[in-house]
Amino acid sequence: MEFSEERATIFKAMAEFRKKVVQPKKDANNPFFKSKYVMLEGVVKAIDDAIDGLGLSYIQEATSEDKEACVSTTIIHESGEYIKFDSLSLPVSKVDAQAFGSAVTYAKRYSLSAAFGITSDVDDDGNKATTESGNQTGVKMATAKQVGFLKIKAMEYSKLKGGNVDDFYKFLSKMYKVDDILQTTAKTTGATITYIEGLLNDKE
Repeated sequence: MEFSEERATIFKAMAEFRKKVVQPKKDANNPFFKSKYVMLEGVVKAIDDAIDGLGLSYIQEATSEDKEACVSTTIIHESGEYIKFDSLSLPVSKVDAQAFGSAVTYAKRYSLSAAFGITSDVDDDGNKATTESGNQTGVKMATAKQVGFLKIKAMEYSKLKGGNVDDFYKFLSKMYKVDDILQTTAKTTGATITYIEGLLNDKE
């Protein structure tokens, strides 16, 4: 994270923002877990409504590097003070404009949410209701039902893009930093399903 030399004014404005912001409704559906999450448009609206009159604005820069989509978010105050957040990088599943656009949209949502403290992540309650005990540390592993649903969504996306589903699994494993995306925790599986649904619903 990087700051301007002077920062008292932007910190005060951000404190006022926190008082004003109304957390957006999670209105995007994860039908398998019966859970909700916030799409990028909802995050942007919540922020834009709350920064009105505070002298705050923001910019997001999207770049590509080594088959990854990278997004950095900077919050700016009209005084010239700023807070620049570290770049968020995601691997791109296929080297084409649409795949890059989907990854950028996903990265923008998470980067912007983190910068302004917006709760846009998946509601985990549905996951808890469908998980089973995993190892002795108490980690919940994905059930066969969850993995089956992930496979359906992965196949649907791969067919839509004309790609190989095994390559897509490798991409997802790398993205979530696991050995095998089909053999991981319920939380990671739920997040993966939501991510694929975001790709399928993306209209960019």
